[in-house]
Amino acid sequence: MKKYVFIILTCLFFSCKSDAELSMERGIKYFDWGKYNQAILEFNKAKYLQLVNDKKSYDDLKLLAQTHYNLAITYAKLGNLEKANNDAQRAFTLIPKQEYQELLVLINNQKQPK
Repeated sequence: MKKYVFIILTCLFFSCKSDAELSMERGIKYFDWGKYNQAILEFNKAKYLQLVNDKKSYDDLKLLAQTHYNLAITYAKLGNLEKANNDAQRAFTLIPKQEYQELLVLINNQKQPK
């Protein structure tokens, strides 16, 4: 019996995700289902949970940047290019990844009149 309890506790310990990570996953699912407004709510919840978190690590910073990136994509999908640009810029400022920069370029290209 103790063996099973130990195995269950070990699995729970190593598979636990933060509330912010769970909100991110829900946001991604909503996005995949085309429920963009619900996705934005979940991404904003994830952002809030990360900002009020006392413990700050590099992984937390990467998650926050990814949250801004996801928000930028979602806002762009809804045609709100100003908010998309703001969140893409925040993502790139936090973690200057190439994919964040590419998103900024795409958004700025969309904002320019044709």
